[in-house]
Amino acid sequence: MTRMERRVVPPLLLVTISCCSGAILTAHSCCIERSHLHQHRPQTYRYLRAVHGKPLQLLPTVQPRLLNTERCRLRRVSDVHMLAQKKKGGNGAPTKISAKGFGSAVVRAKAKPGEVGTLLTDPAYEALRSWLSAEGASLDKVGIADFDGLRGVMAMQNIQAGEEIISIPANCALDLGTQGDDPIPPALQLLSAIATDDGRRQAYFEVLPSPDSPDLCTPDFFSEKELQMLQWPPIVREVRARSAALRKVLGSAAPTGDTRREEMAVAGGRLRELKWAAWIVLSRVLTVLGPDGAGHKLLIPFIDMFNHRASSRHYLTGRTDRSLRVVAGTRVAAGEQIYIVYGTEATSNAELLAHYGFIDPTAAAADERLVAMNPDAVPALQATSAEADKEMLSSEPTLPRNEQLALQLRLALKRAVANSQQGSTA
Repeated sequence: MTRMERRVVPPLLLVTISCCSGAILTAHSCCIERSHLHQHRPQTYRYLRAVHGKPLQLLPTVQPRLLNTERCRLRRVSDVHMLAQKKKGGNGAPTKISAKGFGSAVVRAKAKPGEVGTLLTDPAYEALRSWLSAEGASLDKVGIADFDGLRGVMAMQNIQAGEEIISIPANCALDLGTQGDDPIPPALQLLSAIATDDGRRQAYFEVLPSPDSPDLCTPDFFSEKELQMLQWPPIVREVRARSAALRKVLGSAAPTGDTRREEMAVAGGRLRELKWAAWIVLSRVLTVLGPDGAGHKLLIPFIDMFNHRASSRHYLTGRTDRSLRVVAGTRVAAGEQIYIVYGTEATSNAELLAHYGFIDPTAAAADERLVAMNPDAVPALQATSAEADKEMLSSEPTLPRNEQLALQLRLALKRAVANSQQGSTA
């Protein structure tokens, strides 16, 4: 077993791990790094590479979020349209959205004195835990809890530094193929896996956010007005390019201005599903290099339930028993929320928003590097002043969520520009 350090090293030897194929992680320690799709941010896929003598490093690009982001509110998941086609006894009707938790009605356990979180005993979570435990997962030390309206992973007992927090068998991961950086091929694989699932992974699919979930708050789901409010052209270009690519994949099945009204619901539903699946890939996939030398894009249940905190010292590790584990980097008290880090210190707020739908005030240094790498995009930030942005953000009535996120990003980038200018004149 080797610890994954929070730094990226050049790829050398490839590690032999492919969760769904059952290949075994070699005894060599290894490092995970991410490729770059665009200059303005690192690509979200993570790559596992072996470097002799270096520890294993898992850099959740910002994860799995459900890779749940620290700022995403609890929501109940409605059934994905394609999942409903396979759901045993299901009628295809979506479940209603509630304010707390996924799946059916949330039943809260009574919190013990001093506990930070309140345990959620949602049947959907219990089904996921039962399936993973039957497959050999170790989940006894954690539970899914409500932290003041936010869902997260809670310690059910005191955990010491160096102790295993959870362990997930690699064969529980969903392998979405080995295609390159484009999220659309693995998105199609995901939709196919949902449609053809024999019930084995039903418990996992049912806790994924649905296509109509409020958790889908990244710029891919922004209106044109909200995109322009970002004042950051690289994200706008990326969103438009991905939208065009999704429509190209669907071809004549994609909705257009010429689509007949009676066909619009079906055509729109197909685009909505594919867009959702691409978001799942961008926000949750871990890409692990297998013995074939290819990067296998994996969805790993439960690991994508951890929220993000940049200061977290907990880390992910792999070993030859074909499991992926989260290990405590520091002591955790019972009742506390357990966080992991999404990405590296180079992960900017543009990436955090683009893939996970939140802004992290601690990413200021990465934002400064981002604006330095994109000087042609900086003038767009001058459309409004930081003072005007702050006034809009604090105005009443409260702005819609996406508009708040757009304002938060452009304020963060304006601060980065100001800090960079101060540094150059110092």
